[in-house]
Amino acid sequence: MLGVIGIYVFIVLGFLAKKQFKIDGKTLVILSTYYLQPFLTLWGIMLMPINKDLILAPVYYLGAVFTALIFTYLISLMLKDKKDRIIATLTPLIGNTGNLGIPISYFFWGDFGAMVATLINLANIFFIYSFGIFFFAKGEYTFKEAFKKIVKIPVMWFGILALVLNLKDIHFNADIMKILQMGAFASIVTQLMIFGVYIAEIKIKADDKALVFITLINKFIVFVFIGYVLLTMLGVNEKLFWPILLEIATPLAISNVNLAALFNLYPQKVSFLVLVTSAVFLLLLLLIKV
Repeated sequence: MLGVIGIYVFIVLGFLAKKQFKIDGKTLVILSTYYLQPFLTLWGIMLMPINKDLILAPVYYLGAVFTALIFTYLISLMLKDKKDRIIATLTPLIGNTGNLGIPISYFFWGDFGAMVATLINLANIFFIYSFGIFFFAKGEYTFKEAFKKIVKIPVMWFGILALVLNLKDIHFNADIMKILQMGAFASIVTQLMIFGVYIAEIKIKADDKALVFITLINKFIVFVFIGYVLLTMLGVNEKLFWPILLEIATPLAISNVNLAALFNLYPQKVSFLVLVTSAVFLLLLLLIKV
């Protein structure tokens, strides 16, 4: 549990940097999205061979995502603001399956849990940088403009490259992996600090309470319930069932803040939602005596 809480140290550093030096959050977002995250993607996917026996894990996860999307969309129609509706619909489905999901899954189930979480995180990356980006961009851009922005995001293309290399059993040597690891760790730290920067700018209004409430409902009730029912109906074995459900329950990913900043979709609000869902998630872990 100490290791999980420890990652929030970098969030505090980002918060302090914004308060003391007025750091520009969007500059960090651009640095992370276009330069550092490709390193993270390559490193993460090339860490271990993809086990074909576990390939169904991300398929089950995405099945839960797209099924839950129907219900999160319908519930979010209660909100008046178009951008609020997009936030409440999509952000609960983009969980912190990497920075938080992988280490916690490893804590519970060892190497097997880490492998499941890594595969699910890969699926989450493709969801974020394809369908997710298009959905976020709808708040301010036309279909053509949104599509142009999607194809310019390098993470998706590096993810495809890494996946192809892994499936063809082509691997980097130890020196290259160390270089990728440096970039990957830099990406993780930068993302956490970006979160802290936007937390420092949070100004919650009374009319934001509905957005917070509906997002929490969609994240911890709708998405988790849909995931539980779907995995049960599909007869997923218990060894795979609980790691997948844990990834579904992870709090909002910091990537949501990056996308919100890139597409002018209330990044301060999204930062607050990440903070709230993270607090709820950690509380749930404490309650089950992690």
